[in-house]
Amino acid sequence: MMKKILLIGKKSTLSKIYVKKSRIKNFDIFSHRDFKNINYSKYSHLINFSFSPKLMSLPYRKEIDIDKKLAIKAKENNIIYIFLSTRYVYSKLNTIPVSETIKKLKPENNYGKNKLKIEKHLKKTLKKNLLILRLGTFLFLKLSSKGKLFSEKMLYSLHQKKLIFFDFKNNIYKDFITDDHFVENLDYLIEKKITGLYNLSSGIPIFPKDIATNVIKTFNKGKIIFENKNRKAYSFLMSNKKIINKTGIILNKKKILDFCREMGKKLKYE
Repeated sequence: MMKKILLIGKKSTLSKIYVKKSRIKNFDIFSHRDFKNINYSKYSHLINFSFSPKLMSLPYRKEIDIDKKLAIKAKENNIIYIFLSTRYVYSKLNTIPVSETIKKLKPENNYGKNKLKIEKHLKKTLKKNLLILRLGTFLFLKLSSKGKLFSEKMLYSLHQKKLIFFDFKNNIYKDFITDDHFVENLDYLIEKKITGLYNLSSGIPIFPKDIATNVIKTFNKGKIIFENKNRKAYSFLMSNKKIINKTGIILNKKKILDFCREMGKKLKYE
């Protein structure tokens, strides 16, 4: 029988999604502030959903690096550590679709730089007992006036103003994943005790207008406005061949757009 899964990050949006949708119910969840009081010997895997907000925008500081502290505990107890990284470790200089095998990574913002720095530290500390997932643009249903993620901003604006604003040109595409796809892959990787570095993405170029149009279709009202304010925005796509070869789980465009229409339906009742 597999040991329990340890989840760190009670307030994290991703941890709440995982707790709600995962098939695996044999887990405990703690705040990162409790890391010294946990009996780590009970666990086979540790997923850290917690990340200091300061490392989203400011240069790296080891004293606020939660993963650095947790990795030591994982190493001492022979736990498989799961680190949720980001597409921002790559840059527009990389040829798309971007593969995990690319050696020269030059992140363009502090978020990407900090995630890459933590990835490297974890590799040195944990060796083969490490699973790194570089996530594409995440789609999920949550209303938040303070949310900074694509889904949060899009859905809150539509719900409150009946408008969706995009601060980039309408010919830019993204690499989207749904929360269902994220959870299904994570469950499989845990159950099979798979480690390594993987892009978790759809590998499909989809225009944000298509995402918004399908949400609006079932929300029954709304308008899309593009304002070219963010001139640093660019199209992006990750290769997902490596993870599909491991899991066999494929996310196609139809599933993504169906998911968007389902979000639109549910948004009416939020």
